[in-house]
Amino acid sequence: MYKNQLLENLKREIVLLKQLALLIEEKDLTYRPHEKVRSTYELMQYLSGVGSWMMRRFVKNDITPELREKEMAFRNTLTLQNFQVRLDEQWKEIKDYLEQISEHDLLNKEIELPWKEKMILGTAIINAPIKWLAAYRMELFKNLKMNGRPDLGTKDAWVPQESFTAAL
Repeated sequence: MYKNQLLENLKREIVLLKQLALLIEEKDLTYRPHEKVRSTYELMQYLSGVGSWMMRRFVKNDITPELREKEMAFRNTLTLQNFQVRLDEQWKEIKDYLEQISEHDLLNKEIELPWKEKMILGTAIINAPIKWLAAYRMELFKNLKMNGRPDLGTKDAWVPQESFTAAL
């Protein structure tokens, strides 16, 4: 039951990202609100894999410097055209990792986050992949708005369209 709730929350974030992906234009990619803030393209790179990357860390705990370098090289091949495909791939990986987790582990297994904080696995999934996908999705939305997209509304960032939900 708990696993399904986590899965539905992760799915919602991917669905909302896929909706926003359709609204991104080439001119948006280089937009950066401030010199020390991610550009729209850098946000897309991050969002294209952060959920599945953390799930892998929680399930397999096999992240090495070499694997991280390989992941960064892969993220550098992201384009506006393949962003939705990458989100679909991430969703598949998230589901695969969640399949490997039992309800018991979600409620009892202690894991360590990248900054060495320890917490129960279910709580860690909420506090890392779910919150990160949501927070950076909103940053992506704000970048689009600040880059001169007054046509975008709150609904674009928060309300899943049935066609996207059904497709996953």
